[in-house]
Amino acid sequence: MKIINLLEKKKIQQAANLLLNSKEAIALTGAGISTESGIPDFRSEGGLWEKYKPEIYGNIKSFLRNPKKFWEMAQKIAPNIFKAKPNLGHYALAELEDMGILKAIITQNIDELHQQAGSVIVYEVHGSVNRFSCLGCRASYTKEQIYRKLKREKKTGPICDFCAAPLKPSVVLFGEGLPRFEMYQSQALAQKADVMLITGSSLSVAPVCDLPLYTLREKGKLIIVNDQPTDLDEKAEVVINHKIGRVLPLIVEEIKKLLKELK
Repeated sequence: MKIINLLEKKKIQQAANLLLNSKEAIALTGAGISTESGIPDFRSEGGLWEKYKPEIYGNIKSFLRNPKKFWEMAQKIAPNIFKAKPNLGHYALAELEDMGILKAIITQNIDELHQQAGSVIVYEVHGSVNRFSCLGCRASYTKEQIYRKLKREKKTGPICDFCAAPLKPSVVLFGEGLPRFEMYQSQALAQKADVMLITGSSLSVAPVCDLPLYTLREKGKLIIVNDQPTDLDEKAEVVINHKIGRVLPLIVEEIKKLLKELK
């Protein structure tokens, strides 16, 4: 495991001070926090979109033409998502929320690991893999119902019991708009934030990559914790290129030390 060096320790202390003194801190998370839980990344080099071309497997138009193709991919990648557990990074963010420091989490992830770790205010801008609905009558289906249907309806992919329209997980495919309420809330939170803690996001996917700009325009500050550099590193107050599951717990630990000193 890569060792935390002296410079990174100073940056962790700086990040802890920023968060502790914030009034409206929020977090923005991307795939990097979930890869540490064993969920493969879609977009990076060697990611799932290299194996499953998005124009074939992940586009809403191709889904409507042939839902079976999407479900073939889903059955192969879903086990990794469903068996994944929150890691120390997820738990650290939940603790920051519980301490009253983080006001909300905006996530690009569809795995609900933040909620499993105990986070409450979570806005899923790319949807969730754990919810399913009918594209015709909008009926809702559980994960267990979908499992049973996949066994019975192999030729078509799961279809609705009421209107026979295709069933789809509540994830945003290419060609679909992001959920309006979640995006509205995310933009409002980003604009209000005095500190945005960005973890595991390459900040390359629009429109979510624009959210930190809302914070910067209102003189808020960015903390970026990511294994790789991002396009906004130069505009961030603190940048730590290290494993999220290692850094975030250390930030929480440092905040607790500062709180003890204030007593």
